[in-house]
Amino acid sequence: MKSYDLLSLAYRNLWRRKGRTILTVLGVVIGTTAIVVMLSLGIGLVDSQKKQMEQWGSLNMIRVHQSYSFPGEPGEEQQRLLTDEAIEEIKAIEGVVAVSPAYEVSGEAKLGKKVGYIQLVGIDPAMMEMLEFKAAHGRLLTAGDKFNVVAGSWVINNLWDPNDTLDRWEEPPQGDPLELLNKRLSLTLMNARQQKRIYSLNVVGILSDDSMENANTVFGPLAEIKKMRAFVEQGGQSSPDIPVFPGVDVEVKEPPRSRQRQQQVDQYSFALVRTADVALTRSISQELRDRGFNAYSMADSLEGIEDVARQMQAVLGGIGAITLLVAAIGITNTMVMSIYERTREIAIMKVVGASFADIRTMFLAESSLIGIIGGIIGIGLSYLISYLLNTYIGAAIGAGMGGEGTVLQVSLIPPWLVFFAVAFSMAIGLISGLYPANRAIRLDPITAMRHG
Repeated sequence: MKSYDLLSLAYRNLWRRKGRTILTVLGVVIGTTAIVVMLSLGIGLVDSQKKQMEQWGSLNMIRVHQSYSFPGEPGEEQQRLLTDEAIEEIKAIEGVVAVSPAYEVSGEAKLGKKVGYIQLVGIDPAMMEMLEFKAAHGRLLTAGDKFNVVAGSWVINNLWDPNDTLDRWEEPPQGDPLELLNKRLSLTLMNARQQKRIYSLNVVGILSDDSMENANTVFGPLAEIKKMRAFVEQGGQSSPDIPVFPGVDVEVKEPPRSRQRQQQVDQYSFALVRTADVALTRSISQELRDRGFNAYSMADSLEGIEDVARQMQAVLGGIGAITLLVAAIGITNTMVMSIYERTREIAIMKVVGASFADIRTMFLAESSLIGIIGGIIGIGLSYLISYLLNTYIGAAIGAGMGGEGTVLQVSLIPPWLVFFAVAFSMAIGLISGLYPANRAIRLDPITAMRHG
């Protein structure tokens, strides 16, 4: 018989006993829905936590610091300093797509009448885009910048007017980050000798607030921040209170540097490393730690959440699998009953020339159709339940965590889960039909005709 004829015959046979078929399909629907919804809860947990973490920092970024050890203590031989050689070593690691060393200083800043303290970080301007920096207003740094800087969206909140009087219980108003754009910040740095330098910094860009990791930081060109850090570390000029303005070079005589202090200046404060994807971030972060560096990434925290989600999926998925196992027994029972009712029909098919393979294929097609139909309906029902969970439970949890209007996605059904569920339900139907199909082909035609 042709395959189309067998499938058509199998479909018609299913609906001879509509009530029994519907109940059997219903068992598959419930089992498929249980598996999909329960697995979607674990997937939704990981996805929602990932999105929350991305608000505080990219999952593709690693922050690397030098390791600290003390003479005579175990692990001294593992001490790693962030020098140019170390940066080149990090760049050579497979999966690393961008690296920038960084210098870090902090000091008092003034903007008109406002004063406060800012954290100034020097990085390679050519690496900013590759390190996932985005300018919400203005622009990022370029190679020609010297005293130009870009500021995080919350830097303006670190500056305040001393003449403003606020009630002690009153929350200070949020500043507008555009208040900084194209304005000059006056930065005062002081070293251990109580000597000061005043730098005039031009803010050319405001960073996007997609990530809060850099919201309170001001970024400038690496070479200029290195000079500022050298002044803070080594004592700098002999004359205090010399202002430094863009385009004006001030010749300063510095005392001789010891080798130890020079090495201290040449060591970077930290390095920013970007990986190709999140999966590589954790492994590269661990490799950096194995090499003696201190390395941290937001993706490290995600690993624990994924472990919890996998355990939850295993438990919930096991419950759903038991439901689908019960449905498989129902399919087997339905097909066995069908054989008893169609004994004479099977005998006639054998007499007129139907092969064992044709009869086996017909019964396997019937059981597989039950699995496919149940799986498709189960997927549709799963989407409905997932929508209801996100709309009501997700909204309630989100309101408690992030305020009114925040919706937490507690259930997420990715495309791969849909295909897996349909394929799995079809496989359950196919396996459940093996015993009835083999039983059907073992029927003796003469005995079946006599007792059919």
